Amino acid sequence: MNIFEQVQKVISTELNIPKEKIKEDSHLFDDLNFDSLDSVEVVLAFENEFDIEIADDDIDDIKTVKDLIALVNDLA
Repeated sequence: MNIFEQVQKVISTELNIPKEKIKEDSHLFDDLNFDSLDSVEVVLAFENEFDIEIADDDIDDIKTVKDLIALVNDLA
């Protein structure tokens, strides 16, 4: 399973979004209808899934699924 598939799985599992709706260029808030609580839940899930720690400053920079993949790649 590649990082995109893992990211897709975590988002799908945490927020009950069908995997086929989650694309690399999906905007978290506009396309996937994230709200601030969703962001917190997903960040916590990512920290557990990838055994990383995401700084609060980094969270503000995450706008797309591609941003999440890049962050995981940088921290893992």
